[in-house]
Amino acid sequence: MSRLHKNSYTLQSDTAQLQRDNDYLRDSKADLEREVAELRPERDELRRELSSKRVASTELEAVAREKRVLEQHKNTLAVHIDDLESRIEQLTSAQKTQTPFPAMSLMDSERDYRARMDLDEVPDLETFASQLQHRIAKAEKYVELFYPIEDIRVLLGGLAMSQLHVFQGISGTGKTSLAKAFAKAMGGFCTDIAVQAGWRDRDDLLGHYNAFERRFYEKDCLQALYKAQTPRWEDTCNIILLDEMNLSRPEQYFAEFLSALEKNNPDERLISLSETLLSNAPAMLGEGRKIRVPANVWFIGTANHDETTNELADKTYDRAHVMTLPKQDKRFTIKPFEPANYSYRSLRKAFGKARAEHKEEVIKLLKDLTGDAFTEQLGSQFELGWGNRFEKQALDFIPVMLACGASSGEALDHLLATRIMRPGKVTGRYNVSAETLRNLKGALEEFWISADLAGDPRKSMELLEADIRRLDGRS
Repeated sequence: MSRLHKNSYTLQSDTAQLQRDNDYLRDSKADLEREVAELRPERDELRRELSSKRVASTELEAVAREKRVLEQHKNTLAVHIDDLESRIEQLTSAQKTQTPFPAMSLMDSERDYRARMDLDEVPDLETFASQLQHRIAKAEKYVELFYPIEDIRVLLGGLAMSQLHVFQGISGTGKTSLAKAFAKAMGGFCTDIAVQAGWRDRDDLLGHYNAFERRFYEKDCLQALYKAQTPRWEDTCNIILLDEMNLSRPEQYFAEFLSALEKNNPDERLISLSETLLSNAPAMLGEGRKIRVPANVWFIGTANHDETTNELADKTYDRAHVMTLPKQDKRFTIKPFEPANYSYRSLRKAFGKARAEHKEEVIKLLKDLTGDAFTEQLGSQFELGWGNRFEKQALDFIPVMLACGASSGEALDHLLATRIMRPGKVTGRYNVSAETLRNLKGALEEFWISADLAGDPRKSMELLEADIRRLDGRS
């Protein structure tokens, strides 16, 4: 074979091989393109899945971080809770051995409350009234107090009549001063309580029990009631002063006291401080939870009458002894007396003696009053009469007034003015005429003459005449 022919054959063979390789590569490319086309959706899906998992991973890392932070807070709180539980357990254990009434329990053991002292006997009431006038005048350290003997007699009569007193009058007439000075002159104590507007119940006056702390928050009034029963003070004459008592309604915050003071047996004058017995209670609490309202404590409330105060209800007025104090402008020469500490029991004994000596006289006076035309007019025109309470008050009040040197007319006039003629009863009404009041005034004058009572019923007449002028339009 020639060299040329051989080269031509070799070239054809190479071309055929190249053609086969080219066909193979073209088929491989087609196969790969099909595979790529098939794999592209899967790739896109995997990309989307990867993106989603990256987000989830980020969120998991955030949750893991938050979990670690919360676990740290949990561990910190667990330490604080363990500390608080330990402190609460310590406090509870300590309080189980403590009294719920720390101030009153202290009085059970404190020497100043346990030591008794010698007390002075009250002399005859007329002498005592005169001396008391001068003792009151010098009772306060930086001021002299001038109260007429008539007011001192009325005060003593009121003390015999009721444990609740209302001192009323314009500001500056010495209502608060008289209460404080009387306690000092007698050698007792006076607890001054400023009544607040908005008082609603006895907790405002006595305090309240905190069940969690197992402690009673003892207000001044409660402490004074307990103090008056301690050996040092149990036979002295003591005052709880309710200053501006009608800033709120006594019928609400003083209601339990009004009920307790109505009971004839002093041992039954109890006010519950808790529904159940309290452990480690002071010795003189009844049943471990009741405070007694002792007989040697008088409640004296001062009452102003203006737009900021409330009118006292009949429930309060009917149970109280009421004094209206005018401005004091009569001075006298004060006699010096050594300080005294008068026995409450001796004062009660003097009151009892006066009642025994003048009882029949007062009974006759009340009988004459009941059968008189004046009483008939009170019933027919005003629907008023003499109840058991009035009779009891008269039998307590009038004999002491007589023993102090007052007349029966002066004593009866004070009772009529404060219990019957006061606004809301006879005067201050709009369903009666001035003529009706004139007729009542005339009947009262005639009774005074027929009963041969000394002087005039001045206080009652002043109230009637002022109301007649009001109804006549001349006030």
